[in-house]
Amino acid sequence: MKNVNQCDRNQNATHREIARILACAAIAVAWLITTKSMAFDESATEARFAINDGHVLLAPYAWKVSGNGETARAEATMPGAYFRAVCKDSATIGVVIDGAANRDCPADAMPVVDYSIDGGQFQSLQLISRNNVETLRVAKGLDKTAPHRIEFYFRSSRLWPDRWGSSAVHLRLAGIVLDAGGSLLRCPAHLKRAIGFGDSITEGVCSEGLCPYYSNLLMNNARVTWLPVVCAALDCEYGQLGSGGQGMLKPMSLPPLPQSWDRYDATSSRLTDGLLLPEPDYVFCCMGTNDFQGEGAARKQMDITAAYGDWLKAVRKACPKARVFCVTPPLGWHTAEVAAAVASRNRGGDGRVYLIDTTPRQGGFGDKNAATQFAPDGCHPSVYGNAMLGALISVEAQKVLSREEK
Repeated sequence: MKNVNQCDRNQNATHREIARILACAAIAVAWLITTKSMAFDESATEARFAINDGHVLLAPYAWKVSGNGETARAEATMPGAYFRAVCKDSATIGVVIDGAANRDCPADAMPVVDYSIDGGQFQSLQLISRNNVETLRVAKGLDKTAPHRIEFYFRSSRLWPDRWGSSAVHLRLAGIVLDAGGSLLRCPAHLKRAIGFGDSITEGVCSEGLCPYYSNLLMNNARVTWLPVVCAALDCEYGQLGSGGQGMLKPMSLPPLPQSWDRYDATSSRLTDGLLLPEPDYVFCCMGTNDFQGEGAARKQMDITAAYGDWLKAVRKACPKARVFCVTPPLGWHTAEVAAAVASRNRGGDGRVYLIDTTPRQGGFGDKNAATQFAPDGCHPSVYGNAMLGALISVEAQKVLSREEK
């Protein structure tokens, strides 16, 4: 909106709001056009598969799964959750979405999803259906004689209304629909599993471009953040759990990490008999950027050492053998405290907790709310910034693994 009258701030604000509304409207129109031209004929015979079918590969730790058959549901609280499936003998592929989860969600806060067929370009859609269970057809006209692979990601959503306490901005899936006679094949999986915790950086806020916080959900993309880069390098399926504003001590959309890491949402535990199952091979944590009080010159960093140590203790109890990688925030805040918490665990006999210091990349970030090499606002990495951050973390994690294998 740089071409509007720069002398009139109120006019600028109005134009930005109009642009935001138009962007949301464009997404909705595209969705309507797509669903109108690709909608299933509900009178035809179809092959329906529950979202928890054994052939569907759901991201570990990210989906709260309930029910079976027609009642089966997989619900994700935070962007980054994904599923993959391989379909056979079908020219169409549909994903069944339970919009009842989003009954109280404003239209511009609805979840945005990304999907790819057979490794093709990702397509993005903001969901619009609330209250109903509907099928979103994501592919048509496929060659029925060949298998086809779908990858489906929860790309972004708003923090509000109440990401933690209600399902309004969650993504809830019910299943996959194919043509009559279609079936699912076993979906190959990566060898390892990982779970990663973080804040808006891990959620992918502003990864696709600068915009006012959560005002344009197409600018947010959990799929392109540092964690998927790292997990690809380490051959992992992963659960991505990043939420804007969260800290080790400071609550925002979610309670602080030590009080929320082991839960899907406010009502549901992620643990089974006190354990995270199946146990992840790796745990990653990049937290601390939000743990401050005040703003500007009055900003004061909160001491997160004890809270971080308590979290590590709880994680070790739930994941007795997992390697835990503690990543310092890209801005460099709390680096000494994270290092102290890791050192304390090591001195106490826990040799599978490691520090990954992002200092070599900190020159590409900045805390002046100005664009830098790696971040459009100095803090939230762009796609390029996430790639650089992910490359560093991957290398440092692999150094640890290689050293232990000797």
